[in-house]
Formats: sequence, structure tokens, C-alpha cells
Amino acid sequence: MGALVAFTIHNNQARIVFARRAPILKSCWPLNTGEEKSMPITFDPQTDEFTYEGRTVGTLSIEDGVATVKLDVTYTCDAEDWMVPLSWFAVGLRQLPKHQEPKVHADADLEVETDEASIAEEYDVPRLLTEQTIRAKGYVWRFHKSDADHWPSPLHGHDYEKKLKLDAITGDIYDTATRHKCKKLRSKDLVVIQSKLRESNDFVDKVNQLIDG
Repeated sequence: MGALVAFTIHNNQARIVFARRAPILKSCWPLNTGEEKSMPITFDPQTDEFTYEGRTVGTLSIEDGVATVKLDVTYTCDAEDWMVPLSWFAVGLRQLPKHQEPKVHADADLEVETDEASIAEEYDVPRLLTEQTIRAKGYVWRFHKSDADHWPSPLHGHDYEKKLKLDAITGDIYDTATRHKCKKLRSKDLVVIQSKLRESNDFVDKVNQLIDG
């Protein structure tokens, strides 16, 4: 089971190509006959084709219980709004097991909370609309000793609710979806986090190597 997604932006136009392999039933497709007029993409189960603005933009094929969906969609919008459709498209992609966050929240070896005031700077970079609207206050950074992913650094924490990663060496905070640096932790809060990592038997070696060394 997997997915291949690609899109390019040029002159405020976004082109999306999406291939998905997963066992699905045609009857489960919420746009199955085009009767839902408010939805811009419709699916015809007789032809296995997707239609957008009167044009065929994709197909569905099912073989041996494996479904492959291919879409090639071009849309035009205001320069400020180009990411809105992609945000909701990304929400759908996250339902694929390949793109879901690992269920390791309860297994964090160290957990540190910081409040809203701990942010020294925020950067004007694209973030998914669905992640910008999270209202929970503060941040919960979870560190895992056996984390195999060394991005953005070998010593980093996760805020799973806000889809953020904290580089515990520099204090830079990244959006996990776009990988853009979107925030900066205050120096004094970074020092507190580093101190807690230093006090932990699970992370003291990494602190000595990456921060104190």
C-alpha cells in the first residue's frame, strides 16, 4: 500500500498528480454519481472517471483488490489562496497509513511543555490551513531516544497536535508537512529544554555530543 503525490506551482496554477493503492469499494465514494452538486469533483462509477469543471481529470482502476486512483487537476485562484485546496487534499492523504504519524505519543522518553510566550519569532511561510487553525495553547514537546528520523537534527522534539518539530540544538521550529522553519523558540526556554535533556539518562550523551561538545 502506498501513494505517489506531486504538484507544481507556476503562475498561480497548481497541478496535482495523485496515485493511490488501497482496497476500496465504489459504493463508498462520497461523490459516486455526481448527485452532490456542491462538490466540484465527481466520480462516474459507470466509466470509472473523475470529472472537474466538465473535464475528465482522473481514473479509477481496481485489480486483485488493489485500487489505483490517478488525478491530474489544474485550478486557478487568488495568489493568497492557492494553498487552501491543497491543505484539504493533504488532509485526505494523511488518512493513508504511509503518511500517518507513528503512534508513539505515550512512549515518549521525555516530555517538556512550553507556553505561547516561549516563541521568540514567527516566520511568514506557507502552512497547511488545517494546522494554522489549531487553538490549543502552548506546546508539548515529546522526545524519543530511539527516534530513527534525524530531521531537523539528531536531537529534536515533536508537538504532534500542532504538527511541529523542535530542533533542540538551535531552537528552530519546523512544520512537519512543508518542512519550512515557521517559528523560533526563545533562548531561555531552549536552555530549559536542553537542561532537562541533559538531566535525562536517555539524552545526556546526545547533549554532550551535540550541544556541550
